[in-house]
Amino acid sequence: MTHDDLCNVTEPQLSVITPSLNHGRFLRETIESVANQSYRNFEHIIIDGGSTDETLDILRQYPHIRWISEADNSPMEAYQKGLSMVRGEYVIQCCVSDGFLDKHWFQKCVDVLDKDIETALVWGFPQDMSEGGDLLNVTYTEFFNDPPPQKQEFLALWLANGFVLPEGNYCVRSEVIKRYFPNEQSEKYFQIHPHLGFMYQFMEQGYCPYFLPMVVNFGRIHHDQRSQRLFGIEKPAAVMYFKSMKNYGKRLFRGEARHYFRNGRSEVMGEIRPNELWPLRRKIWRQKIFRSRLLRLDPYTLVLKIRNRIKGNRKRGHLYPGT
Repeated sequence: MTHDDLCNVTEPQLSVITPSLNHGRFLRETIESVANQSYRNFEHIIIDGGSTDETLDILRQYPHIRWISEADNSPMEAYQKGLSMVRGEYVIQCCVSDGFLDKHWFQKCVDVLDKDIETALVWGFPQDMSEGGDLLNVTYTEFFNDPPPQKQEFLALWLANGFVLPEGNYCVRSEVIKRYFPNEQSEKYFQIHPHLGFMYQFMEQGYCPYFLPMVVNFGRIHHDQRSQRLFGIEKPAAVMYFKSMKNYGKRLFRGEARHYFRNGRSEVMGEIRPNELWPLRRKIWRQKIFRSRLLRLDPYTLVLKIRNRIKGNRKRGHLYPGT
């Protein structure tokens, strides 16, 4: 399929960044899901880490794509290369095995960000996809009946459980992600897991996300995906992310830190004053209690999870009897 109109985009408003490494079997579907968006003023940047499969042959078939192929030392380095190439006002990340289900998602994100300077990021529901292409579970289904708090109110949800916005669909202002995406000077654990590093900085610096209640993208589950390959080093980084979030909350309530809210131009538009800390604490507890997983599981699902956990422990005990 040709997308000649995208070749003529010289001043894109939106940039899509896709990291890639030897996942050519998924690449064409990802490219097409991006290229088929109804919104057309965007660029697609693919940062390939030196693939040795069919990836480069496929990339050459799409002249509208801006791409490079060279070895990377880390996912953070790949994303930094992509961010250095961005020309758009807004940025969306899309891994090479993922894609978009809502053909109007780019347009919806641009509409919100254009109209509301207080919003720095727009996000929606992600959905899992099997390696073979079957759609599976929608993530965060509790938000269908109990939507997440919006904009400044989202801070309470983040401080309650460290909620991580879905990397595969959020659309963020480019100046914000360029400023706070991890680099060589960032904490080591945020360099290892740069998405969590950006999420922490985004929330600590007081930027505001906005949720649109629609299923917009798919994230493919496959045997050699990054989260599996790098689990051993990314898991400790995730632990440090939640520890950093909790420490920030403690500092805030002890009066050792002040939280300022910023708009999409990074201008301070408000702050949490000392007399507002107690109401904020109540909101945090509301999020902790009413979004507890135990409260949201039906008895049958709860029993299944307990049974599977017991089976898993027995299996690990059988494989590693010394632990």
